[in-house]
Amino acid sequence: MSESAPFITVALFGVAAAAGITGVAELLRPGQWRHADPWRDPSPRLFRLLLPMARALAERIRPERWMSTRDLAGRLDRAGMGYAVLAEEWMVLRGLTALAAVIVTLALQPALRESGWDGPGSLLGAALLGGVYPAIWLRDQGLRRQKRIARQFPALLELLGLSVRAGMSFSAALPQCSAHLERGPLREEMQRVDREIRTGVPRLQALERMASRVDLGAVHGFVAAIAQADETGAAISQTLTDQAAQRRRERFAAAEKKANEAPVKMLAPLVGLLFPVTFLIIGFPIAMQFLEGRLL
Repeated sequence: MSESAPFITVALFGVAAAAGITGVAELLRPGQWRHADPWRDPSPRLFRLLLPMARALAERIRPERWMSTRDLAGRLDRAGMGYAVLAEEWMVLRGLTALAAVIVTLALQPALRESGWDGPGSLLGAALLGGVYPAIWLRDQGLRRQKRIARQFPALLELLGLSVRAGMSFSAALPQCSAHLERGPLREEMQRVDREIRTGVPRLQALERMASRVDLGAVHGFVAAIAQADETGAAISQTLTDQAAQRRRERFAAAEKKANEAPVKMLAPLVGLLFPVTFLIIGFPIAMQFLEGRLL
């Protein structure tokens, strides 16, 4: 390492110590983190220790002043963290995770030096990994949440259709049906829609907000069908029944598509793993016979 490396190490550890003290102070401050923002959802466990520090820094830095946070806010809503982490806090959090990765790499420099991975390249790689990993985690979290919603959505539509045909209004059937869903993102979204309707938000606007947060084609189609039924005066019960049947057909079609793709996906493991072992088992006795007969 260069002569300036010790100075850089000391400086980074000093920054880390100051950030750690700030984070501990924010955690220990009365009313902070748990009681100051009662509207917040629980923070993700993976970043829970850094979030108080990120919130304190975001209030002072305010990164939204020079960078748009609309797309990031949409990704946070898609992952179900719109009430847990604000977009500007997430931006600061990525910087903190990059700094934490650099500090860990500095602490591991003696071990990395033995394997030849020490030096500025390892610090740069750690900083990139620490800054990119939260974005990868957020994307994966959003995809997992979308899959769970898509799996539960046809059942919700069928429950709503049965309730409306039984004589309940759509607004009254929504909380009843949401209560019978298993715990998960769809139940949370429906409860949020019900809360917004109860606070005076128009039903269609609350559903459109939910569709924007979830960002699924099936949910957008459902909201569009409800809007068309309101405009044309069609029966909502029939609209819900048709939507449930369509969602079921789409789900079965997606399952059939995945089943048809399975043999193609299995071809590469078979060729790369199974066939060489089979050829080795068959060819080894033949090769031994040739060696014993001195034919090779």
